[in-house]
Amino acid sequence: MNISVRLGTTLILGVAVWVSPCVLEAYQEVPGLGGVITGQVTFQGEIPKIQLLQVNRDEKFCGESLPDDSLLVDSASKGIFNIVVNLKGIASGKPLPQKDPLRLDNRGCRFQPSVILGVEGSMLNIENADPVLHNTHILQDDQTFLNVALPPGGRTIRKTLKEAGRLDVRCDAHKFMRASLHIFDHPYFTSTDETGHFELTQVPPGTHRLQFWHKTLGLKELSLTVNESVPSVINVSFP
Repeated sequence: MNISVRLGTTLILGVAVWVSPCVLEAYQEVPGLGGVITGQVTFQGEIPKIQLLQVNRDEKFCGESLPDDSLLVDSASKGIFNIVVNLKGIASGKPLPQKDPLRLDNRGCRFQPSVILGVEGSMLNIENADPVLHNTHILQDDQTFLNVALPPGGRTIRKTLKEAGRLDVRCDAHKFMRASLHIFDHPYFTSTDETGHFELTQVPPGTHRLQFWHKTLGLKELSLTVNESVPSVINVSFP
């Protein structure tokens, strides 16, 4: 199956808000091969020029400005980097991935990485590699999840991510520093690479809802039918 999607089709387009992938019952692991969903997310129209973010503090280390990397588009393919892709509301399928520790570094006056994906129960490790004070403030549903000062050379902060959802990350000391955490209660999630490509494997046959989220471009959602014999190829464009 091959689907190309643009604005005006069966997608739901919204601002940058997150629709939680929660389900009524706990996810069930069911052995089986399943099908494949693969594709590319591209930018429709002229690629925006990268803007500069004004640095409001610690200019001697951070510089007076930094490139805004919130929207990165490959000039050759027009593929969009760091689109979060997931199957909304899937209740059963392949085994959950290992709960490997997730890492959020304050490095070079940026959060690295700026988009982090994991499963419920994962441990988040937060560190400051810079010689300046940072403050990592994480919010979920507009409520503070964690707010901690990170002095230079300080200890690693560890926090368990117990619930699925999207969490916004900011530095209260440096207003231009932003990131996002995406925590799932199922294994069907990924993010696009530098050319906008993605792949989900071992997807149970049937009809599913596929979500695409980007921090500045917003949310798109589509319905598709997966079978084991033929890969489902999905090409989506923003904005």
